[in-house]
Amino acid sequence: MNYYQMKRKHEKELTDFEGLFYAFNDEQFKKGMEKIGLKEDDQGKIYSLGSGVCILKDKAKAFEDMFTRISEENEKALKDKNFLLEALSYELMNHEYCITGDLEPTFEMLGITIDDIKKLDFGMDILKKAQRSALNCT
Repeated sequence: MNYYQMKRKHEKELTDFEGLFYAFNDEQFKKGMEKIGLKEDDQGKIYSLGSGVCILKDKAKAFEDMFTRISEENEKALKDKNFLLEALSYELMNHEYCITGDLEPTFEMLGITIDDIKKLDFGMDILKKAQRSALNCT
């Protein structure tokens, strides 16, 4: 599976997770509660994860487990030379590296640091290749 496919797979898992909703105002909160089968006075049955994300308390462990698995899959995949190149190239372009010259948004998105890249025998070569590609927009 390439980076783009894995990214989409994980996004779908998060989007499709049952018992989770997003609310940024009272109306969205009310609709979100209805969506997961609760009434407004059932607020004790949910947690706020912050940033407008709410989850059923009894689904919180499953969500945490899914999130841990996704993180582990990403961490493992980023140790593969081809996957790392795809991930860096995609995110550098996505975060307009050719304009900003800033690596941090890409590293933050991927959950890595420059030290993580340096630890890989091929890491710096792959980073330079991805940077050249992003600068050339190819």
